[in-house]
Amino acid sequence: MDTKDVSLFLAIARIGSISRTAEQLFMSQSTVTSRLQRLERALGYTLFQRLPGGVRLTPEGERFLPLAERMVQLERQMEQLDLMDTPVLRVMAGRAFISNDVPECLQRMLRTAHVHLQVRMGLYEEMTDALLADQVDFCFVGEPIYHPHVRQIEFAPDAIDLVVPQGHHFTHAFPGLHALASEPFIAFGRTTAPFRQRVFRLLAQAGVHPNVRMELDAIDGIKAMVSHGLGVSLLPRRTLHDAESKRYAVIPLHDPAWYRPTLLAYPESVEQRPLAQRFIEVVKAYYAELERNSPG
Repeated sequence: MDTKDVSLFLAIARIGSISRTAEQLFMSQSTVTSRLQRLERALGYTLFQRLPGGVRLTPEGERFLPLAERMVQLERQMEQLDLMDTPVLRVMAGRAFISNDVPECLQRMLRTAHVHLQVRMGLYEEMTDALLADQVDFCFVGEPIYHPHVRQIEFAPDAIDLVVPQGHHFTHAFPGLHALASEPFIAFGRTTAPFRQRVFRLLAQAGVHPNVRMELDAIDGIKAMVSHGLGVSLLPRRTLHDAESKRYAVIPLHDPAWYRPTLLAYPESVEQRPLAQRFIEVVKAYYAELERNSPG
């Protein structure tokens, strides 16, 4: 049972409506409903009776209410004790950032502060809810998050490069994006993932509709497939530092349109915390160093 779901149950009980709870917490109604259903499955009984104008606690919900309040209170007390000992920094990111940028930033953070790290890997569409529900302090994202209570800092973008097997004929002479239409393509992520949508939008603008042979949501998995000659792919440049050891080749596209944004998002509630300010400075310094050292 996730205590964050218990907190959400208490909010619904207080507000009396799933839709109004979603509105006040700046969450989607489907997210609120699915998390409530997850809690009900874990408990084995229904907590609310659905009414035309909102919801009302069931008898089981009435009995669970004081227990839920106590659970949340105990969790807060435990967190306060933990924070008295070691401050906690909670970070969330997608697979591409987890593979390179996040470990480097966290390593640098540990050099400057004694801190306990909690790291989550998640989908882009989950990150706004995680930030607003106070589940994480920072998210590394490849597309902006648009919400009035979420702040974000944009850094130098990351180029998107073509990845092919070593010895592929493209490494001798790449004729241009149009040639990708005849190559088996390995797509990164789900069809709704922002990075994949960006790549396919740029390909469509170039008149290219790739022949998708395979879909993978793991950067290292795609590299392995490419190195074994199963197809080509397009990936963020910062994830491609191991081309020689992993036996694949990288072909820069040399097109300013082919890039992925790089942003650090955080809720406005953490902005003035000393630990958060320190982490922001660490991340800023990391990306500034990358920009200084990037060719061209």
